[in-house]
Amino acid sequence: MTKFFKKSLLWLGFLILALILFSLLLPKEVTVSRSITVSAPIDRVFDQVNDLRNWEKWSPWKRMDPMMEMTFSNPPVGQGAFYKWVSKDKHLGTGTCTLASVTNNEQIVTALHSDDWGDSSATFHFGHKGNDIEVTWSMTNKIGNMPWSKYFSLAMKSMLKKQFDQGLAGIKFYAEKS
Repeated sequence: MTKFFKKSLLWLGFLILALILFSLLLPKEVTVSRSITVSAPIDRVFDQVNDLRNWEKWSPWKRMDPMMEMTFSNPPVGQGAFYKWVSKDKHLGTGTCTLASVTNNEQIVTALHSDDWGDSSATFHFGHKGNDIEVTWSMTNKIGNMPWSKYFSLAMKSMLKKQFDQGLAGIKFYAEKS
């Protein structure tokens, strides 16, 4: 082996070790929380999330794949309601979103199962802010200890922030439009 090759391997080893050690400082879960203020009655804002058929209009994932097939439970509203999706987009795949817990005009917790990405949950919180309604969409996912998972979560967090902002803007648009 040449001296240059040995030094290159040594530096590569140090770099990998540094990345592994730095990953120990990264969180074991990723949290995304985004909010928007909507100028509409709370029941109209709440209905944008509680009636799953509305998700076809504002969901950032439906916008990513307009051809995504969404099949709704009967009824498609309230606790226990769900929709199943099938997408040819490899980032979306197939899965189910269920309204796991609904507190009228206050909070909705969704349970998400993706055949490719596993299980997660998200929460929509609805609160009064003067005459307007503040909608907060948040999600916390456990990542684990693997270094590559922690680095991937940094990219995922950035991506989810954009998607949540798009979804909230859609909720605002359709609630204020009605």
